Order: sequence, then C-alpha cells, then structure tokens
Amino acid sequence: MAESETADDDRKRIANERDRVADARDDIADQREARTDARDIQLDDREQRLANRELTLDERARALRETVPDVVRRQQEAIDRSRAVLQRAEERLTRAEASLHRSRAAIQRDVAEIQREVAASNEGELEGHTEPTEVTGASEG
Repeated sequence: MAESETADDDRKRIANERDRVADARDDIADQREARTDARDIQLDDREQRLANRELTLDERARALRETVPDVVRRQQEAIDRSRAVLQRAEERLTRAEASLHRSRAAIQRDVAEIQREVAASNEGELEGHTEPTEVTGASEG
C-alpha cells in the first residue's frame, strides 16, 4: 500500500504541478489579453484622434476651396473697377488734351490777328507820315 500511496501522492503532486502550470499559463494569457486590450484602447484613441484631425483638415480644405474662389472673384471685381476708373481717366485726359489744343489754336489765332493789326497799324502810320516821328516819354508807356 505504501507504493500505491506514493503513486497517489506522485499523481496528486503531478496534478497539482499541472494545475499550477496551467494557472500560470492562464495568468500569462490574462496579462497578455489585458495588454492587448490596453493597446487596442490606445490604438482606438489614436485612430479616433486621427479621424478627428482628418475631419478638421477636410473642413479647413473645404473652407479654403470655398474662400479661394471668393477671394479671386473679389480681386477680379477690384481689377475690373480699376480698369473702369482708368478708362474714365483716359477719356478725361483725351478731352483735356483736345481742349488744350483748341485753346492753343485760339491763342495762335489771337496772336496772328494782333500781329496783323499791329502790322496794319504800322503801315497806316508809315503812309500817313513820311517824316520820321519822334517817340516821346508819354507815348512810350
């Protein structure tokens, strides 16, 4: 019987050792699973943050795409207004130049008429007086 008790004790010891090893493996598996779960949670958080950032970037990009045509449109409108102002200024300049030419022509006509009158006056004096006339101080002024 001693042998059977020893064999029973060995079996129990081996069974206990198997149970201890199995428990240790279960503990290790639980730890791995806990670490995996923690990593999964961290990865989910990172993925969520990345998704939020992607949404933010998409919104910014959409806003920029919407803004750029608006900015381009406003710049084009400003360019068009500047062109209109420039065209009106060129038209005023053209009219001013034409007015200046007319004024110069009128001045030239007036000068020519004055010169003709002076020449006619000088001829009339020469025909009326054959003697040279003396210029006095009263007639010089």
